[in-house]
Amino acid sequence: MFCKKFKNVSKEKPKIIRYEFRIKTKSGKWKWILGRGNVVSYHSTGKALRFLGTHVDISQQKEAEEKLEKLARIDSLTGCFNRGYGLELLDRQIKLSHRSKSPLLLAFLDIDGFKAINDNFGHDEGDKVLKEVVKLFKSTLREIDIICRMGGDEFLLIFPENSLKDAPLIRERLNKNLTKLNHSLNKPYKIELSIGLSEYNPDNSQPMDELIRIADERMYEEKKNKK
Repeated sequence: MFCKKFKNVSKEKPKIIRYEFRIKTKSGKWKWILGRGNVVSYHSTGKALRFLGTHVDISQQKEAEEKLEKLARIDSLTGCFNRGYGLELLDRQIKLSHRSKSPLLLAFLDIDGFKAINDNFGHDEGDKVLKEVVKLFKSTLREIDIICRMGGDEFLLIFPENSLKDAPLIRERLNKNLTKLNHSLNKPYKIELSIGLSEYNPDNSQPMDELIRIADERMYEEKKNKK
């Protein structure tokens, strides 16, 4: 491992090299290793010839870093992506859609009467509803689709390579599974969703904020029409 890392080191580069890599143990478990090497002599060509180095197991440190990184991306209550990371993923998907000339569908949703559920049955019950809704999304959407909790009872769903033409089928699947969910929960209330949709078209592109605004506005129009 040291030889591979040091073979291109020359006198013009730092003599002390620090790098990280993974190794697989005999038990099949992967470990993270921190390597440090100090070049002690060079070939006449100027390349590293001899060196001394150490290896340190940093697996626990890496695991802690990965947990912190995950916490920074995940909504702690529902387990889906949080607002910050969700917007980051949306930005990436828009750029990917632009490069590949493929459409991108956005859905902005919230739970109808969620405040009433909290007021009448308590916030613990409201939390359960949020978790059930995310389970509904995960059981209905494809693996490549993205689920984000934007805050409160509002969610953003991102559908790569889908357009508004696919919206009726997506709505049908959500409604079908939502009916099953309400039947299985058998609560004194029904979970209902309002949905607003917008589409990123690479041939007539709009900024991310505008796409979210359109979907959000359409969601509230649908909610208003239910009253």
